[in-house]
Amino acid sequence: MKTSDSIIECRPPVDSLDARVVFLTHYIPLYQVRVLQEISRGLQQFRVLLSTPIEPNRDFRLDWSGLDVEVQKAVTIRRRWRHRNAGFEDPLYVHVPYDTLGQLKTLRPDVVISHELGARSLAAAHYCRRSGAKLVLATFMSEHTEQGRGWFRHRIRKHLIARADAITYNGPSCRKYLLSLGARDEQLFHLPYAADDRNFSDVSVVRDEPSVRRRLLCIGQLSERKGVLPMIEQLSEFCERAQQSLELTLVGDGPLRSQVEQIGRRHAAAEPDTPEARLQIHVLGNRPASELPSLMSQHGAVIAPTLADEWLLVVNEAMHAGLPVIGSVYAQAVLTMVKDDENGWQYDPLRRSGLSSEGDIPASLQSVLSRYLDLDDYEIEAMRANAVRTASAYTPARSACGALRAIRSVLGMGDSTELSKRVERGDA
Repeated sequence: MKTSDSIIECRPPVDSLDARVVFLTHYIPLYQVRVLQEISRGLQQFRVLLSTPIEPNRDFRLDWSGLDVEVQKAVTIRRRWRHRNAGFEDPLYVHVPYDTLGQLKTLRPDVVISHELGARSLAAAHYCRRSGAKLVLATFMSEHTEQGRGWFRHRIRKHLIARADAITYNGPSCRKYLLSLGARDEQLFHLPYAADDRNFSDVSVVRDEPSVRRRLLCIGQLSERKGVLPMIEQLSEFCERAQQSLELTLVGDGPLRSQVEQIGRRHAAAEPDTPEARLQIHVLGNRPASELPSLMSQHGAVIAPTLADEWLLVVNEAMHAGLPVIGSVYAQAVLTMVKDDENGWQYDPLRRSGLSSEGDIPASLQSVLSRYLDLDDYEIEAMRANAVRTASAYTPARSACGALRAIRSVLGMGDSTELSKRVERGDA
């Protein structure tokens, strides 16, 4: 993977592509709205079919502005995701839309883009094989998140990949995983995650470094998978061992919220100068995306302790706001975007001891925190600028460009412009 400096911006064409395209997906997260709008801008006909308006564990106001959206008839099955290597369980919702074939027969698309490698993609593959339409699989995975998925799911995925005309992938680890399942290099098109640019500010934030340096911000669900309890324990150990004080602000909700709040109350009530008093914890619950830039301006860095994420968009969002990221190596965004001592630090949240990293062994959180707090104001200012530069390459327009190039490819329209080739090489 080349650095972000080698990535060339690519905007969808002004003249929209004369093709009927249907996108099948579970629901539309807010960050995906802008990407879908950019894809729609590049097509004459673009319809989005959803399995559900929103999943039960999500909390945001729906936004389908500028999109042609219809909710399918579907059955939703609640399951538990058990990741043995990382040692967590997490709720998982499996959607089985049962009117996909009927919808596609009515819409008669030239291209079907299907999200994930499950029931909706099996139905899409069946339709495409019968109708002659082209199938693009939109995949968002990492090698770590897909560990232990089981032989049956593995066989289904190989079956789908063998029948796909093109496949999009979100990052290098996803690409490697797809190749291991039999995907061909010429089938693959990069469709990276992009933060919602409607929440960005053109005004540079000037931080009072002494007041914000020790304030860490963690954004995400309060669940086992997100690693919040191990993070709090490790932060407490650091404060005790290094005789340092930190503030942790958590934005999000989830099954562990009451437990985290209880820990926060205990720390707040502790006697001054005791180990517990050195770590202050604030739990804000869910906050609108429009409030996040202001929150980020009040903190020194974002900490992302996840035990498994196929990307982790908060990395993009934090860097756009000029925050270095202290991020878990179990998030593909961290492995792809975060460079140690340049725009943040990678660490292993499962590594409980050791104060330095050696060779390719990821650092412990204690080691990374020491490096972060030892920086002078000039060095942290340079890291903030580097973070902004890194994130600036990940735009909704660039993501949409990957999808549109896949569509052009399967329709035999080619993608031979020099700009497109440079974009591909930037991701090689």
